[in-house]
Amino acid sequence: MAIALKNNEIEVVGRERLTPALEVAKKFTAGSQARPALTYVALKENGEIHATDSHQAIILKNIHSYKEELLLNHKTLDLMKGYNYPNLSGLLEVGENKQSSFSLSKEDALQLIPAIKFIKANKFLAMKFSFTNDSIVLSVPGINLKLDGFEFDINQHKDAENTLAFTPGYLLNALEAFIKFSSNENITVHHQGALRIFIFENEEMTIGVLPRRVY
Repeated sequence: MAIALKNNEIEVVGRERLTPALEVAKKFTAGSQARPALTYVALKENGEIHATDSHQAIILKNIHSYKEELLLNHKTLDLMKGYNYPNLSGLLEVGENKQSSFSLSKEDALQLIPAIKFIKANKFLAMKFSFTNDSIVLSVPGINLKLDGFEFDINQHKDAENTLAFTPGYLLNALEAFIKFSSNENITVHHQGALRIFIFENEEMTIGVLPRRVY
């Protein structure tokens, strides 16, 4: 349990949402010290938690009641302030030129996770991800996994292929964050182009995964 100052009085800030939020957000932080602040999560003034390693990013909403922006090291619980953390709210905005969007349920995500874990376990660095109204295909050299039985109502905004490529672990982090943290059973997925950030969002969270360039 943390303590914060509010109007010159002591306010107790509970851990009911902060602790599980940190467990989810820490997977989106940087693993190296090249940009030290990205090894921290940001506690924003509006109650959100932000985390990114520049390839994946997450915003968790209505988490805490700190009244100033702080960076929190999820390993040591050290706090830092005065650093200009990346503006994830701007980076994770869905653009006007998105190509398609659809609703993904937790049941759908649970079907995808074992297949992505299998590809990750076999140490593939990039994975193609294609989706239609009733199937998702995950493919790497020598392996083509077609998962059927989905009922996506795809809103196709542009005449374009719904195919991207991802680092398997980043897409896995996004799906597991949705499963573990969201009380909402659905999340909207926005495909914005083969090289533009792939966004998941609902009332509780926004997640972005940067696609990979493949040749």
